[in-house]
This record gives sequence, structure tokens and C-alpha cells, in this order.
Amino acid sequence: MSPIRQEIQGYIGLLPDYQLEALRPLLALLLTETPVVETDLTDEEKAIILEGRAEYVRGGGVPLASVI
Repeated sequence: MSPIRQEIQGYIGLLPDYQLEALRPLLALLLTETPVVETDLTDEEKAIILEGRAEYVRGGGVPLASVI
């Protein structure tokens, strides 16, 4: 087993199941041959994304661990 694989599996082994839920979609995306890019966002979804980006620029945001 490669060192990077061992390191990543070690991290995964330390995470509780509820945090693995956040990792699952990313791993599934990495395993697909073709990335999926959603292009048919609603106006509401676009507004939410823009507000999130603006909040990030202002230094805001919430750590993932506090959301889960």
C-alpha cells in the first residue's frame, strides 16, 4: 500500500461516522469518470451561492465541524 493511501486511511479511521457523511460525496465524485457540474440552478440557489461568497469575503463562515 502506498504511503499516501495509508495516511488517508488513517485519517478516515479517526473520523466519526457523522463526519464521514461529509466526505462521502467527494469520494464518490472523485471515482466518477466525468465530473458532474450542475448548470440548471434556480434563481434562489444562485442567490444563496452569491450570499455565501460575499459572507466568505467578509471573513464570515462556519466551520464544518460546527454544522455537523
